[in-house]
Amino acid sequence: MLRKVVLPNNVAYSLLELAQNTHPREMLMLLRGRKKGDTVRIDEILFAPLSQHDESSAYFRFDLLPLDFTIIGLAHSHPSGNPRPSLEDLNHFIGSIMLILTPPYNDIKDIHAYNSKGESITIHLED
Repeated sequence: MLRKVVLPNNVAYSLLELAQNTHPREMLMLLRGRKKGDTVRIDEILFAPLSQHDESSAYFRFDLLPLDFTIIGLAHSHPSGNPRPSLEDLNHFIGSIMLILTPPYNDIKDIHAYNSKGESITIHLED
């Protein structure tokens, strides 16, 4: 079971900036990294293929997802401010990790990590 997400500062602040620039629409990104034991390390973010964004949802074409085993999850924003994953979020979960970003998108406390069951996971920033 996952217990920790290692998130480099540059990735964290890139996600926050993307969410801030997309607000009030939702932002959606793919997460690339690796899982080792109970820890996931996120190395970079990728744009989701043909993603669509509006005020209440963001989605992409799953059939265009590359066959890339380093894609370990999704990051998206909740402009409403609710940090919890919705049932729809959990039903469309891919990989090992989901990051949800909430306004005002300016600090690590605005990034929330979850496993596929919707359980909160601790985030550790790394330089």
